[in-house]
Amino acid sequence: MDKPTNPNSQAADSRDEQLAGVARSWVIRLVTGRITKIELSQFKLWVAQSPAHQQAFDRERAFWHQLEGLKDLVPYSDLSDPLDNDRTSGRTWMRSRWNIVVGSSIAAGLACLVFYQDIRLFLLADHRTATGQQEIVTLPDGGIAHLNTDTAIAVSYAEGERRIELLKGEALFEVVPNKQVPFRVVSAGGYSQAVGTAFVVRTQDEQTRVSVTEGVVSVSSLDARGRPSDASLAVAKGQQTEYRRGARPENVTVVDSRVITAWTRGVIQFKEQPFATAIAELNRYRPGRIIVLGDLGGTKPVSGRFTLQGIDDAVTALANTQGLRVVRLTDYLVFIF
Repeated sequence: MDKPTNPNSQAADSRDEQLAGVARSWVIRLVTGRITKIELSQFKLWVAQSPAHQQAFDRERAFWHQLEGLKDLVPYSDLSDPLDNDRTSGRTWMRSRWNIVVGSSIAAGLACLVFYQDIRLFLLADHRTATGQQEIVTLPDGGIAHLNTDTAIAVSYAEGERRIELLKGEALFEVVPNKQVPFRVVSAGGYSQAVGTAFVVRTQDEQTRVSVTEGVVSVSSLDARGRPSDASLAVAKGQQTEYRRGARPENVTVVDSRVITAWTRGVIQFKEQPFATAIAELNRYRPGRIIVLGDLGGTKPVSGRFTLQGIDDAVTALANTQGLRVVRLTDYLVFIF
C-alpha cells in the first residue's frame, strides 16, 4: 500500500525548486555578463535576505566548481566571491565561463535532436540497440545480424529479395547462401549485395562504410527511384569501401578484419588512430557527450585495446597519452582538456 503524501513536504519541495530556479537564473546572468550595476545590487540584496538564498546560490555556483580540473581556465578564487571583483575582471570571469555555457547548450540541443530521431527509429525499426548495447538478431532465413551500439535496422524479406535497411549505427551480417534470392543492405543512398558472405556496414553522418570479412560484396549507389545503379564496386575479404549519399563508391582499401569486428568480441581496438577520432569512437559506447576543449593539433595518434565495459577507463588512458586531463561533470558530460 502506498504511503500517503505529506502536503507539507510537497510544499517544501516546491519552495526549494523555486528557490533553486531563482538562484540558477542569477548564476547564469553572472556567467554571461548580462547584468547591470542595478541588477548586481539587487542580487546582493537577494542573497542577503536569508541563509536559504545564500545556500541555494552556493549550490548552483558549485555546479561550475565541479569542473575542478579547469582551475587554470576558471580560477576558483573568482568563484569564491565574484561580487568583489571590479567590472573588468568580472568580464574576464564571465567570458571564461561562457564557453562552458555554450558547450552545455549544444549538448542540450543534441539531446533534443536525438529524441526526435529516436521517435522516427521507433516507428521504422524492427530491431534496435541502445547506446552501449550489442544484440544478435536471427533473420527470417537463418542468417545473423550482429547489432552494435545505438543501431537500428528494418527487415524486409519478400519474394526474390532479402532486404535490410540500416537506419542507424553499425551491424555485422552473416549471410546464408542463396543465389536465387540476393541479400541486400541499404544505407544512406547506397546498397551492398551478397550471396553468401559476412560483412560489416556502418552509417554515420550520411556516409556509409562497408567492410568485408568473408567472401565478396558488391557495393553500389541507388538511383532517384531507389533502384541499384548499373555501376558497382566489388569488395573482397579484408577490404572496405566508403560512399556518401548521392555519390557512388570508388575506392577500395585494405583493412584488418579483426579490428573492424572487435566489438563483436566485447572489445574496441585502435591502431595509430588520430586522438580525436578515437575519443569520438569511444563516445559511441557511452551515453552523453565527451567534449574536448582546446586545440588538438599537437595530439599524437593512439593505439590500444579496451573492453567495452571499461569505456571510461579507456577515455582516461587515451587522454593520459596526450598529457590531458579528464573531468567528469556528470555521468553524461565529460570534458577533456
